[in-house]
Amino acid sequence: MSRLDRGHHLDVSKLRNSLWNSMRNPLRNSMRERLRVLRRPGREREVVVQSAKAALAAVGALLVTGPWAGTHAFLAPYAAVLTVTSTVRGSWTGAARQAGTVAAGVVLAHLVGRLVPAVTVAVPLVVLLGLLVGRWRQFGPDGWWVSITALIVVVNGTAANALDLASWLALSLCGSLVGALVNTLLLPPVHLRDARHAVTTLIAEVAAQLRDMAATVHDGWSEADARRWAHSARGLRRAVRRADDAVWYGRESVRWNPRRRHIRRADSPLAGRDVVDRLSRVSERVLQVSVLLGNLAERADHAGDPELAVLLERLADAVDVLAERPDELAAALDAPAAEARRLRNGSGEQAARGASVIAVSDAVAELEAAVTG
Repeated sequence: MSRLDRGHHLDVSKLRNSLWNSMRNPLRNSMRERLRVLRRPGREREVVVQSAKAALAAVGALLVTGPWAGTHAFLAPYAAVLTVTSTVRGSWTGAARQAGTVAAGVVLAHLVGRLVPAVTVAVPLVVLLGLLVGRWRQFGPDGWWVSITALIVVVNGTAANALDLASWLALSLCGSLVGALVNTLLLPPVHLRDARHAVTTLIAEVAAQLRDMAATVHDGWSEADARRWAHSARGLRRAVRRADDAVWYGRESVRWNPRRRHIRRADSPLAGRDVVDRLSRVSERVLQVSVLLGNLAERADHAGDPELAVLLERLADAVDVLAERPDELAAALDAPAAEARRLRNGSGEQAARGASVIAVSDAVAELEAAVTG
């Protein structure tokens, strides 16, 4: 091989190695990041765990029912996958609803199949009756399965075969039980960390709103500032709804859950409905203060009010303590409570300013109730 050919061969090899490394490094980094995510508690790992449990439940249901499933072998693993939900209680209530809807669908198909032999007539009839029966509130969101089950049975031509229908019902029930057992016994899901995170986020947003207001009020504010505060305060309602949903979800995941030791470790005073209710009222007081300050600056920019700014800042400090050290909240509320009393007892105040102080005082009272309640 000539020197020129060797040089060309080396250039091609370098180029190939460079391309391979450029593709391999991002792939390696992506895999490392995914493995790092799976090692940390969080939504990503929960999705993987629940997916693995659903796969295991499907295999378990198939093994349990395989020897006698016959042509309906898909029913048990199908029901098992549907039953592996995000809470233990949801798995068992879902299994009960699924058994009820399947039983209702099978019975409906059998009755219609015996009375109406013609499939073209039986199909619309079972769909209509199934949808009406499925509206029974005990079936909840799964009521439409009554119609679907009856439709499949009628179309398959097995509506008149009582033994085949009994096998259909038994397979569905067995699959549901396997799925519920897997979800209960194998890493049953607990969502208390999500609840704490949502409430902590709400606290941070409330504190940030108060600090923003305090910084501007200290040096003077305009009507535009007040409108911006009011818009942000109304946005706190979305954070309140997210926190409320997360807390409900967290408490729901604790019900019927056997992981008592893990629940005690993950639980927190913040993951409670009462805390969210109190913070919701505090955020409404923040909105009230924003509107009142807007009234003060309606005709012209308002001069700075250092005393009111200090009151808002101290309330923000107390709100931060609720997230970081909830046991110290009672002591942290002493400063804003004392400042509010002093300003309320002052003389010569404008009505809107006095109402702002009262609103802050009410917010302090809400947080005090969260401590004592």
